[in-house]
Amino acid sequence: MGDDTLTIFFAHADAVAQRIREWNEYRLKQEIAAKERTIDIQVEKASDAKANKLAAYKLEKIQAWNEAQLERQKLRQKRFEQFKGLVFWLGGWVGSGRSGIFFFGSAMLASATFAGVTIINLPTNLSCPDPKSPCYLVYQMRFNNKSVILPQQTKDIIAEYERNKSKPKRRR
Repeated sequence: MGDDTLTIFFAHADAVAQRIREWNEYRLKQEIAAKERTIDIQVEKASDAKANKLAAYKLEKIQAWNEAQLERQKLRQKRFEQFKGLVFWLGGWVGSGRSGIFFFGSAMLASATFAGVTIINLPTNLSCPDPKSPCYLVYQMRFNNKSVILPQQTKDIIAEYERNKSKPKRRR
């Protein structure tokens, strides 16, 4: 009976030890899960903090960019106002006194020159009766000198016209 009691005792002791091991494993698993949750919460807080820092940094950058754009716009507006003032001052200077007379005279001379060049080159063909005539001087001032008919060319042109006049026209 002594052996049976001991066997029962050891069997109960083994069962108690097994329950204690299971309990310790369960407690260990709960502690590990609690630590994992704590770590997850800390990681989440850290990533939230990182995200907040990143968002704050981006917000600062955007605000700085907006301020720079406003400064550029103000500078552009200031330059435009300075340019406008300079244009009005220049207009007043050009339109008054000796400078006004000079610019008016220059404009008249330029427009007269342009009109003269246009009038000289306007006719498509120009016939000059004599090489010593003013028409011949105009010949030398034209852009297209080939359109001027000189006295020695007159006979050739009339002869060519008469030849072409007598030829029958071809129909296509």
